[in-house]
Amino acid sequence: MGMLNLVLANVSRKPATRLYPFEVRAPFKEFKGRIVFNPENCILCGLCQKKCPPDAITVTKADKTWELNVFRCIMCTECVNGCPKDCISISNERAKTGAKEFIKVAVPIVDKPKAETPKAPKAETPKAASSK
Repeated sequence: MGMLNLVLANVSRKPATRLYPFEVRAPFKEFKGRIVFNPENCILCGLCQKKCPPDAITVTKADKTWELNVFRCIMCTECVNGCPKDCISISNERAKTGAKEFIKVAVPIVDKPKAETPKAPKAETPKAASSK
């Protein structure tokens, strides 16, 4: 009788697992899924590269590129904390299956024109003032 009760109880319950590809669970609030890079604010300072313990980030000023080795990244968020322009953030979305090893982004740095210093008005010379 004990076995029959167990079988009947399990038949009437919902399954204990999800059908993964069809039912995806929402990630936890603090889940570190993947690194998101915003190239529009980046100034290629290289602080994220210096702060990265496994050397997963490479910043090349000459080529104006920012590169992340996804397989070396340990999601420690040191690069996020070290970025002065908040270009790097952590998303709680899972990385897609079959992700590439490297993420290479060309950074569009726009050379900002230097502000011109206002020139002081020239003082009139005594000769110019007396000729008027």
